Amino acid sequence: MESDYAELLPRVCAVLGDTNKSVVDDTCLEKLLDCFQAITGNETELCILQKNPCLANIVSASKHKDLNPSILSFIMRLTGLLAASEEHFCKLEADGIMSSLFGNPANLETKAWKDATVRCGWLLGIQSMLQHEAVIHFLCKHDCISEIIWLQRDPSIFVASTASQLLANILSFSLQHSELAALETSRKIQLTDTIGTVTGLDSTVWSVCVCAITEHIEGFLKSNITSNIQQALKLLSKVSVTCNPVCIASLWSKVEGSVKLLLNGDLTKIGQPLAELFLNISRTVPCEVLQSNTWELLSLLLRSLNQAEALALASGVVKLQNCPQALRMQAMATLFHPLNYIFNVTKDTTVLLDESSNCRVDTEHHLFKKSTCISLICQTLSHLCEFLQMPSQVIDLPYQALTNSVLTILQLCIGTAVPTTSAGVNISRHLISCIKVQRAGMDVIGAIAQWTEGIKEVENALNLLLDYVRNPDTDCTVLKKTLQALLQWILSCIKAEDSHMLENKLQEFLHGDFISIMKKRLFDVHWEIRDSTVEFLGELCFQFKEIQSFSLLIGTCGLPHLVLELLSDSESYVRASGIIAVGKMDYLSPNWQTLSNERNFTAVKGNILSHLLDILNQDTEGFPRRAVVKVFVDWVKNSHKFCSCEMSDVVPVVLKIGSYDLDWEVKLYSLELAEAFIDWSAFNLSLNPYAIALPNNICSTQVRGFVQNLCDTGIFDILFHALWDCDRPVAQKACKILMKLKMIVSHADNIEIAKNLNGYKPNSESFNSWLSHNDLNLKNVNDVLEVLIALDLECQHQHLACSSDHIESSLRSLLQDILAAAENSEENDADCY
Repeated sequence: MESDYAELLPRVCAVLGDTNKSVVDDTCLEKLLDCFQAITGNETELCILQKNPCLANIVSASKHKDLNPSILSFIMRLTGLLAASEEHFCKLEADGIMSSLFGNPANLETKAWKDATVRCGWLLGIQSMLQHEAVIHFLCKHDCISEIIWLQRDPSIFVASTASQLLANILSFSLQHSELAALETSRKIQLTDTIGTVTGLDSTVWSVCVCAITEHIEGFLKSNITSNIQQALKLLSKVSVTCNPVCIASLWSKVEGSVKLLLNGDLTKIGQPLAELFLNISRTVPCEVLQSNTWELLSLLLRSLNQAEALALASGVVKLQNCPQALRMQAMATLFHPLNYIFNVTKDTTVLLDESSNCRVDTEHHLFKKSTCISLICQTLSHLCEFLQMPSQVIDLPYQALTNSVLTILQLCIGTAVPTTSAGVNISRHLISCIKVQRAGMDVIGAIAQWTEGIKEVENALNLLLDYVRNPDTDCTVLKKTLQALLQWILSCIKAEDSHMLENKLQEFLHGDFISIMKKRLFDVHWEIRDSTVEFLGELCFQFKEIQSFSLLIGTCGLPHLVLELLSDSESYVRASGIIAVGKMDYLSPNWQTLSNERNFTAVKGNILSHLLDILNQDTEGFPRRAVVKVFVDWVKNSHKFCSCEMSDVVPVVLKIGSYDLDWEVKLYSLELAEAFIDWSAFNLSLNPYAIALPNNICSTQVRGFVQNLCDTGIFDILFHALWDCDRPVAQKACKILMKLKMIVSHADNIEIAKNLNGYKPNSESFNSWLSHNDLNLKNVNDVLEVLIALDLECQHQHLACSSDHIESSLRSLLQDILAAAENSEENDADCY
């Protein structure tokens, strides 16, 4: 703790321990605890107490019987933080502080214990000190476990949830420090049902602690009270994700019988916590430790849950590693069942998976009502999309049937599928124009594109997606997802192993109605649709930049002209997306710029650059101006747009405009452009600013030529102007770039500082006068080299890294607020923010 805090802390402790002083704002006390918790992370508790003995006085103040409940709760939590040290815990216990604060709550006044703040402080204090075995001995000695169990039923939801979490932490801590935790999880362990196996600990006190909590869990599981069963299951779930696998397996053997009885009863309201418990157990405990009947119980649970809960459990099961194949297939059948049912009643044809033994009778009931039908389908599609996006997909799925089933659902949504059964007709009424299902279905179709290679499925998917784009009633958000999915299917045609077969189908698609529909959507009355369409076309052109036939198609279809027209759209979002699209279209070969009026390539390029600079200069909205600078950054980084002379001509103009923009993001992107230009210049001079270690003797002539080029561009004026910018991200970026340049300069030989400037720390007000006083010119190479070496940029970088309110939010400021509040007892208006 810093010395300037230490001088205020004794006065604050005196205020907190004085019952005649006004009550400090609760927020101040919370922030003070946060500060102490941060300090204990850097220093030991004993070290803090030795430096600040006044903290011991405030802890001793807990003996006062008329303390305000908020102050008493604060003292409990502070004592818990300090008692995390076993040595200090023993000292406090010897002084009687621990027993008076954390012993039997009957020691506290009844009036104080009735306050939920005090009960919560008592629990949180115990939670903080739960770092050593002495705490467990103390809790057992004073029968605190039974009190914590009782507080799970507290009327205050904060107290009840804190008690439940604390009970889980105590059980986890006890098991983690048992002899079982030291056993190797790689060997098969024969588990027994004896309590001695569960608590193979170093003393009977530990066994009592674990036994008490375990008996409580078993009692709740065997009760017929739903809330008690839920509480016990949640407690087991919390323990299962924090404890040693062998210990969890041992604990599971104790409660498994009670859980099995639950599976044979009514699972209403307990299905979800049961599913969560089984998944946590299965994730935590290795297969070689977990007993085989656990998988059987999990299979039983999967069959017993209602459709919605079974979907969530099935989604978790298919992600488990080393899951038995039979259980995995059962989970897959459960996951696909709603899609399979809809596909069958609509097409009256093949099924996704053979699930004759896993047919769910409640599916038809869920799909009969519109609300439950839409909810079930959306859940199914959501789980399926998540599954398809898993990084390692090893299951051989029926992707063809799966694709067809999702396409069928999307067809039902726009009325292009004709159901063959009465159940299918009823479902189609629910789904027609349902935006929720359409959005979820498009996510799945986009995700499944990489797994499907059949020509028929590709053709069906492309046609359906084009139907959605063509349909004037398609919602804006659905159209955006449709275009994203369409891009994935088009790319899959190019990347597939038999791409030569799919490319012909893709060529037919692109030369069909695709171009005319895109042109129509580019000028839709809804700006969101125009925005999504131009984004899609820009990304499509970027992905197809190496394909000559596509470049020729774009160059002859007139789309580039239409995209350029959108740069004057009335909506700023559309103008910005159009600018980005133009930047990506420029990656295509020059064929796209061979327009119908036969203007040459140079003229077209000049017109585009001129148009972009006009937007940067004149557009009143920030989004288009940001987009212009981002396009130039991309072009410079890829060095495809400009030759060397053009680079030196265009970049300074963009920087001069963008660096003095009122929008901070435009300024930030302008600095990124400056950095890209610096990297390009350094690369041309064989100077790598990203090298792990630069050579100690870089040729000074080489460095001077590099810096001279930057001086001519005016980059140093821009960087030093941005270094003092009022927007911190801008100043941080400028400082980072200058530090990179300083590193290059400092490694050059024969470069010395002529003036005595080293280590200077200027500010925004004094920098220009400092330059004038030392006769320094940022256009002069020697002066720039001196400024770079002289400035303490590292100090400036540290200063910028601090938050803007680092002084107001400091511990010293907080202590001053508390003292100010105490002095003004009538108006407790502490500035706790």
